[in-house]
Amino acid sequence: MTYPDAFALKKSELNAFLYADIGTELNGSSLTMLSMLARLGQDPWAEAGRLSRLPAADALKSLIQSLGTMPLGPQAASGIGATATRLLALLPGKSSSPVAENNNWPGMPQWLPFALLGLALGLGLLTMMAKTPAPDPPPVAQAQ
Repeated sequence: MTYPDAFALKKSELNAFLYADIGTELNGSSLTMLSMLARLGQDPWAEAGRLSRLPAADALKSLIQSLGTMPLGPQAASGIGATATRLLALLPGKSSSPVAENNNWPGMPQWLPFALLGLALGLGLLTMMAKTPAPDPPPVAQAQ
């Protein structure tokens, strides 16, 4: 028996991606990729197909930009990079990503967090040294 096109969505290889949970919105409701893409005025299946054809880095960048426009709660908003990486893995042919999961800012140099940490430690050390009182000079012997 042949089914009309309306039943084709049940077997779509994009369903895992489109029905994936993004996170909780500020109003407390759950947001899926399907609803996000529809809110952005995009055809969800066409956009999912476009993302699946892009190189992983470009698809990840596009997902992060789209996710950044949504009114997500604080917890969901703080993990946009990890969420985009998780969603990307649900697209056909995108089982791995060239960007680390914990990288919320793609394109950021890997040395930058270490440089900022060194700067913070250096400033802390300078502040601590400035607050430490200078030692009293040794008493001068008086000649009689």
